[in-house]
Amino acid sequence: MMLQASAPGRAPIAIVIRALAVFDAIALLFAGIVHLVGARIPLGNAVFAEPAILPAGIVEGLAGVIFVVALFAIFTRARWAWGATLTAHLFAIAGFVVGLVATRAGTTPFNYDYHRVMLAVFIVGLILLALPAGRATLRYSKQSA
Repeated sequence: MMLQASAPGRAPIAIVIRALAVFDAIALLFAGIVHLVGARIPLGNAVFAEPAILPAGIVEGLAGVIFVVALFAIFTRARWAWGATLTAHLFAIAGFVVGLVATRAGTTPFNYDYHRVMLAVFIVGLILLALPAGRATLRYSKQSA
């Protein structure tokens, strides 16, 4: 019996890249809104409190929108999907590095953890995109559309 290679869109790396991009878009848009308006949400005995930080809200919101554009390209199998997804990751990494530098004097526990976790997630996504299988999975041609 001969094993067939899975189609590029169904390869495990394609599924992971898509899932990460969806997660990134949602997390960035949520954090962007939180940083634009601030939040105070009671959670039982604790309170999730995050102040409005306009520059962070703008950068995270813009990064979220860039990820949404990348998702559009991915799910419509656009020829520019890989480039859009790469751009989204690079923009987010640059923004989060600036955010980490800006918050080194102190920030909320959520913001501290959020920046470090998301930066790691973006780097994992970037590594997956740089792998030959990652490049191949999002490089669509007119014939594959």
